[in-house]
Amino acid sequence: MNIMKRNTIFLLILPLLFTNCSDTDPQQLKARLVGGNNEERVIPVGIMNIDSTDGIVSNTYPGYLEEGQSADLAFKYGGILETLHVKEGSKVHQGQVLAKVSSPSMESTLRSAQATLDQAQDAYERLKKVHDNGSLPEIKWKEMVANLEKAQSAVDLANAMLAENVITAPFSGTIASINAQAGENLQPLRPVIRLINTNRLSVKISVPEEEITKIQIGAPAEIIIPALDNQRYSGKIAEKSMTSSLLTHSYPVKVLIEHPDKELTPGMISKVMLKGDVNKGIVIPANAVLINSEGKFVWVEENGVATRRAIRIGGYAGTGIIVSEGLKNGDHVIVNGYQKVSEGMKVKSER
Repeated sequence: MNIMKRNTIFLLILPLLFTNCSDTDPQQLKARLVGGNNEERVIPVGIMNIDSTDGIVSNTYPGYLEEGQSADLAFKYGGILETLHVKEGSKVHQGQVLAKVSSPSMESTLRSAQATLDQAQDAYERLKKVHDNGSLPEIKWKEMVANLEKAQSAVDLANAMLAENVITAPFSGTIASINAQAGENLQPLRPVIRLINTNRLSVKISVPEEEITKIQIGAPAEIIIPALDNQRYSGKIAEKSMTSSLLTHSYPVKVLIEHPDKELTPGMISKVMLKGDVNKGIVIPANAVLINSEGKFVWVEENGVATRRAIRIGGYAGTGIIVSEGLKNGDHVIVNGYQKVSEGMKVKSER
């Protein structure tokens, strides 16, 4: 009985829904049936009016700071680390003694060689008078001289080996790291101390092969250090490799920082901006450029409607990206709110 009543009420109301629908418009019918809003949604967006401008093209490359000079110092013959005269961060000058090892076997070799030399020297002195008197055969005298020279060479070699038990600074700089402790038995040629010179800091970057021909030695550059609140430094290109990486197809380039300060430390992440040619074009914010399967594009407002516009990038300016094709003077590029629009959607400029 209840079901029959509900069906009767629905049949009585249904004709009223069609009373004001001219030609039974489906959209109006839908709005009345579901209670929707008949007005199309308008998206507020930020719009930039386009003007052509001259922009200096600049490419940005990530890199890291490198010391101007570095050396990993080791003992040639190894031994027990006897003394360390420096610690990490110590400033040293060229020729300063940094560390020393002791080698009992080398010291024993030197004592043995010295004893042999003393004996040879004594025999030489005694037989020299006999030789001078003509009482010693010449062959015996030559044998004596050869023995003396061999003994002297053995002492010289032992002294030279012991001299390798001391590490001295090959240049003035800073102790970056120490990789051993006093009393430790070191193997030959094991790196013990790393010495760096931070007076000539540089940034190492990788430049793609299609851009390497534009890189010129001596060209100016700007270095940005994110860790120092994006502090900027002036520099110039100091080195350009002629060999590329087979994996990345890029070339190593070194940019010298002209006036480094004490805040800069090797290993810091950096960005290098290299200035190029002056291009005529339209500059828009980088965030307004989007990418799909067909390439780069922007959203443009035309007669209150959002339209996708394909573009071609001609370079980079300090304020954004230079568009060489796809935009013209008077265009209205959507620079804010573009995430919410689609082709043909109504938009309005937000104030």
